[in-house]
Amino acid sequence: MSNHADLAAKSLSTPGRGVRDVFVKLCGYETRIRQWGTPGKPVIVMVHGLARLSTDFDILARQLADDYFILCPDIVGRGYSAWAQNPDEEYVPGFYAAQMIEMLDHFNIDHCSWVGTSMGGIIGMVVADVAPKRIDRILLNDIGPELAQDAVDRIKAYVGGTPEFASIAEIDAIMRVIYAPFGLENDAEWAELAMYSARRLPNGKYAMHYDPRVMEVFRDQIDDYDGWDIFNRLSCPLTMFSGVQSDLVPETIVKKMQAAKPEMHLVSLENCGHAPYLNTRGQIRIG
Repeated sequence: MSNHADLAAKSLSTPGRGVRDVFVKLCGYETRIRQWGTPGKPVIVMVHGLARLSTDFDILARQLADDYFILCPDIVGRGYSAWAQNPDEEYVPGFYAAQMIEMLDHFNIDHCSWVGTSMGGIIGMVVADVAPKRIDRILLNDIGPELAQDAVDRIKAYVGGTPEFASIAEIDAIMRVIYAPFGLENDAEWAELAMYSARRLPNGKYAMHYDPRVMEVFRDQIDDYDGWDIFNRLSCPLTMFSGVQSDLVPETIVKKMQAAKPEMHLVSLENCGHAPYLNTRGQIRIG
């Protein structure tokens, strides 16, 4: 019987336009990559936010799979990807970007479009900065080169601990509070979000599906975040999805981004905060 390592770079389900999960070593760490569509078609890389997973893009990727080859990784420390051995140096955007460049190399992808939600957008900007020919365009999903401190403090408050939950129902309830700004539309979407976000602990309870040290590094380092130099150097076309109710990237910061890059295409999404879940037909069509 094959062990987990033997599954690296092998599909876990039938090839085709549907989803396939593969495991590939990137910068030394086994990384789960969720694939949609057909290799050889135009490529979209979709990267999730700080405490999230590749499955956040299932709704979007399913709608686009006929026309694109889509890669949605679990960034190191999240989901089914390995946990880092040196968190302070490896749970940072520079290391994440190095992994993503290795991912493009692994699949022989010269260039791609990038969809980045929150942290995923920061990673995309870093990749575009260090390897500008690899990214044709970026969709920044409610993220920018500057973050509102009040919202940063809010996020630090809910990711700093390591709570345990007795049931998926408990996780569903807390996620409806924490992620209310996502703009999910129905109970089925919330139930799926809760299920994918949980991992079973040895004591039989549940925890969120990430290494707690991810959040420790975020808490310790996020106050130093300043992405303006990288943002100003970007040369590829940019689209900004702005949640109208976002407290992390409010209108004041969005206007500064527009002033720095007047050519940036701005899409303001009603009934969303940080960050739009990219789950509605309207959002998918615009993107």
